[in-house]
Amino acid sequence: MSNVSIQVEIAGGIYTLKIKSDDEKNVKQAVELINQKISEFEKNYGVKDKKDILAMVTLQLVSQLHKEKQQAEKELSTLKEVLNDVEQMLNQHKLNIEDTKE
Repeated sequence: MSNVSIQVEIAGGIYTLKIKSDDEKNVKQAVELINQKISEFEKNYGVKDKKDILAMVTLQLVSQLHKEKQQAEKELSTLKEVLNDVEQMLNQHKLNIEDTKE
């Protein structure tokens, strides 16, 4: 996994990033999403200050990420419970089989 240097444009600013080559596609998609959200905020709210727009975009994206993380953690917890139940049933079934052999 090698590092690559790429340039991205966010809110009119050019930034040079050194990233793992495997991450390049994800970074470019993130930059595209950020710039898309910036355009939406400029059109929908008439805000011209890039600093304010970046703050609002950051808040929106991080809030969405946090919500998705909480949902994933909840689903993972439920899955763990189901797997524990299955494991207990298998162990009980194993004991029942051993009891019938004796």
